[in-house]
Amino acid sequence: MKSKNLVTVLFLLLCSVSLLFAGGKKEQGEGFAGKTLRFLTIQPHNVASKNLAAWFEEETGAEVELIVVPYDNVIEKAVLDVTSGANQIDVVEYWYPGLGTLVENDVLENLDKWYKQNDSSLNIQDYLPTFFDVYTKIGGSRYGIPYDGDMHLLWYYKPLLEKYGLKPPQTWDEYTMVAKTITEGEAGNNVYGCAIMGAKIPLILIGTYLNRLGSFGGSFFDAAGNPAINSPEAVAALEALIEQAQYALPTPAAVAFDEALGGWFTGKVAMVEFWTDLGAMTNDPNSSEIVDQWGVVPLPKGPPPKGRVVASVNAGFALGVSTGSKNKDLAFAFLYFAARPDITERYNTVVGGIDPVRKSTLDDTKFIDFVSKEVADAITLANANAVTWPTSALWFKLQEPLNDNLSLALTGDKTPQQALDDTQKAWKKIIGK
Repeated sequence: MKSKNLVTVLFLLLCSVSLLFAGGKKEQGEGFAGKTLRFLTIQPHNVASKNLAAWFEEETGAEVELIVVPYDNVIEKAVLDVTSGANQIDVVEYWYPGLGTLVENDVLENLDKWYKQNDSSLNIQDYLPTFFDVYTKIGGSRYGIPYDGDMHLLWYYKPLLEKYGLKPPQTWDEYTMVAKTITEGEAGNNVYGCAIMGAKIPLILIGTYLNRLGSFGGSFFDAAGNPAINSPEAVAALEALIEQAQYALPTPAAVAFDEALGGWFTGKVAMVEFWTDLGAMTNDPNSSEIVDQWGVVPLPKGPPPKGRVVASVNAGFALGVSTGSKNKDLAFAFLYFAARPDITERYNTVVGGIDPVRKSTLDDTKFIDFVSKEVADAITLANANAVTWPTSALWFKLQEPLNDNLSLALTGDKTPQQALDDTQKAWKKIIGK
């Protein structure tokens, strides 16, 4: 009798462990009513995070408390929470270039076993390769799930291009011509050929530059990992940006999200490089005056022989479980919930700033109806040549001189060659090469 009871106890224990780690009933929502999860998220995703929190609460009965910070403070906030011993955060939404910093400071739980145990139920193979490794993997291990598949596309206001008999540009030379033609043609009307986001904020300015750097065939580093930021392609890309800024919404060095969107939503700019959710935002009559009057194409390509069509993975966010979480079972349940294909479909088809990270989303009729087939096709094409930011723990030190020098070039205080030569020297010093 005792032996039979012991076998029963062991069987139940094994079942409980299996359910906990393999996405079983508890991990999917049972047993969490009355508990509170603290979710660190970013201000631009406040609406999306509220939606995700509400859906999780409806399914599990757990309360989700949002800790909302500016996107450029999220890595610092997550690191400080763990290193100070405060341990107030359960789930972290992180900007992917900060992955190395988070791992170096032991902020994120290793998810290698979690991925193996949930591979089938979460259809891990469905994640777009563009985002899966770069968002989640460093040092051979994974620490998060892809959440927001940010990349830039080129959006254009049809009436302005049609007015001058122009087509959407396929090359950066054509882009310059379109911007120049419209800006000069609309002189005195407060209308411009493009909006260039050049504010001295790494995510903004480096992102705008990467749009050109990648398509010109340049890169931050060469194949051996050495800095290559002053290569001929890198200099040519910055020269193109400086030339195009002459025909942009004033003043590019002060233009960030809000300024660019203000010009776009009122039909004052013909082109803008922006994320894939802009179509849904533009078709909202509460904020836009140009509903259904826009088009979208992949970013233009640079000159031969290295020019190519790319998608710059600017911004881009993932979710991970904090090592300091006091509610690990609840935190892993939330991670599983956010990764579920049905939940992914749900937050990709509401206005909330969350862009696709799964292959299936791009073929999903609900998503296509939500964003338009034109947007879905542009995303698919762009994913073939995505260019990403580094995720090394050194990146936040490296981005400072690059951001500073790009800004000095944009304002005319340095030539493109000087700006990138100075960046190259600073990078070699930081890296120790």
